[in-house]
Amino acid sequence: MIKKFVTLLFPVALFFGFQSCNPDCDTIQTSNIFVPPGPYEEGTQLAIQANPPGVLDGRKIFLSSRNVTGVSTTDELVPTFVQELGASIIEIPTETDIDVQFLIEDPDCGNLIPIGESSRVVDPSFFADNPFFVTPTPPLIIIPSPPVAPPPAVVNAWFSPNNRDYCIWFNPTIVELDDGTTIELPTLIPAGSPNGIGPKDGSVELAVGCSGTAAVDRLYHDNPVSGIVDKENNIIRISIDRTSKNLGVEEYEGQFINPNNLPADTDYTVGGACSPDGTSKPNIMYLVSKQTGRQLILFRGAD
Repeated sequence: MIKKFVTLLFPVALFFGFQSCNPDCDTIQTSNIFVPPGPYEEGTQLAIQANPPGVLDGRKIFLSSRNVTGVSTTDELVPTFVQELGASIIEIPTETDIDVQFLIEDPDCGNLIPIGESSRVVDPSFFADNPFFVTPTPPLIIIPSPPVAPPPAVVNAWFSPNNRDYCIWFNPTIVELDDGTTIELPTLIPAGSPNGIGPKDGSVELAVGCSGTAAVDRLYHDNPVSGIVDKENNIIRISIDRTSKNLGVEEYEGQFINPNNLPADTDYTVGGACSPDGTSKPNIMYLVSKQTGRQLILFRGAD
């Protein structure tokens, strides 16, 4: 997905070297273009967003990189603009241990302008127990579908297909009706509440111990979860409180999506906790971090 463009010194030289002599041109504003913070895992996809999204439609994006030997190159990427995401999807190169800077074309002024912060491409081991990237991230950008029928019940464990050691137990407020039946309200009961149910008396981020390492060693273990899961309007807004580990609070927004939107991969198409068990998983929760812009996919087995 990467096309070689030209060898250069690095972004600063690129920006000034391509400046047009036209004094009347209006330079594109980059303050409304959002690049998820790095480092970036080799060979994965990244969604670059803008407001309004149309700023990116048809716009060329480049990657300026410098390897460990000091050789710098600038490559033209092949972005895919996705209206549903309001973003252009690009692929991170497979070469690791390189410094990178994304750039966007400014055809009016003849420039290539840096967007986001300069960062690095790293191998997957970098993200193991990394305090800045706690939740597992899909290697491919997931495009959400039109609204789907929500699951009959939310309460229970929801697992990540990208790291089966990762789980969130959701405990919505449950009300018993006069006829003895119960309904789930949107508001979640966070872990440690006197009226909460589940492994930690409420909604909680958990490590289930699939890796063989003690669950308490994981940064994503035993963190209270609050917010809403509004099934009627298909709106999910949650906060994961990791302040007990000095990591602050991470906020997510999302919705339920059709499982057909997920990659046709074994880990995505069968259920199970620590390993696939051959059962279907019709309930898919699609979440996006407000802090990092990274996606989180969770599934629950058949009701």
